[in-house]
Amino acid sequence: MRARTVKLLLAAAATAVACAASTGLSLRAEAQPAAAGDAVVARVGDKVITAAEVERRIAQIPPFQLQSFGRTPDEIRKNFVSQVLVRELLLAQGAAAQKLTERADVQDRIRGVLRAALLQRIQAEAAASSPVTDEEVRAYYEANRDRFSAPPMVALWRVLVATREEAEAILAELKKDPSPQRFKDIAREKSLDKATHLRGGDLGFVAPDGSTSEPGLKLAPELLEAAARVKDGELVPEPVPEGDRFAVLWRRQSRRPVSRSLEQEAPSIRQILAHGKAEAQVKQLLERLRAQDVSGHAPELVDLVDITSTGDLQPLRRPGTLASSRRPGAPPPSPAPRHDLR
Repeated sequence: MRARTVKLLLAAAATAVACAASTGLSLRAEAQPAAAGDAVVARVGDKVITAAEVERRIAQIPPFQLQSFGRTPDEIRKNFVSQVLVRELLLAQGAAAQKLTERADVQDRIRGVLRAALLQRIQAEAAASSPVTDEEVRAYYEANRDRFSAPPMVALWRVLVATREEAEAILAELKKDPSPQRFKDIAREKSLDKATHLRGGDLGFVAPDGSTSEPGLKLAPELLEAAARVKDGELVPEPVPEGDRFAVLWRRQSRRPVSRSLEQEAPSIRQILAHGKAEAQVKQLLERLRAQDVSGHAPELVDLVDITSTGDLQPLRRPGTLASSRRPGAPPPSPAPRHDLR
């Protein structure tokens, strides 16, 4: 049974390729009709395999893989035709005979093959018709300099309390148990900074100007000066005044400044810009196809699909029916016991 399932899946994949030709995309993954003067190597049903097709397909195989088909060029060509090309067409025709293309899962895979082929073609056309220039790369780099450079930063944890005495008591407690978990527990219980106390006082990486990733949270210069006097992983030994309050500060780690040059970033920037150009063409194509082919759209009907809080799908329910309270996959409820009233 397992072998039969594998064969059916292989046949479905071959069918996906075979059906690509019927959509207008020239994938040439199945044998094409022989052109005038092109030698026919094999016939499989109503399809033919030509010498040009064999040459094209062999050219796509890495040399080390071709060695598995034989020791001589003649042996490699013959085995490749019989073991790969003929096999593909046989599976494709077997899949068509079993009407696998009518199965929903196979149709999904066919659409996936066609979608990927179309996107690859659009990317290739975009790269050929509008290649990324050095000027575009330089302009992107200049406009996004903050992505390629960063100042030195330090990661800080903090407990903010109202008095120096409270801060000193916390420091004494942390000296007995200097663990991250204990610090976080204290921050959650006692820190007056409601923006960070639920994160255990974690301020994240702080820039030299005091800015943090938390919107509206900027540290006073005094805290950064105190953190600069200790090493990574060390507590600041004294409470640090912060306005009319006091902070218990832990320097967790530091990050060196980052500065990457245009030459270093150029390859990745070219990929970003090329992807953007291809995406623009895809968007234009979708807009044109949507206006041309979409004749009906009722998104409200997807409300019939019930998705649980755990991500499980409930069976489709008809309009007007009540949703079942039974979990997906759970056995049906047992019938109520019958009482003999005789």
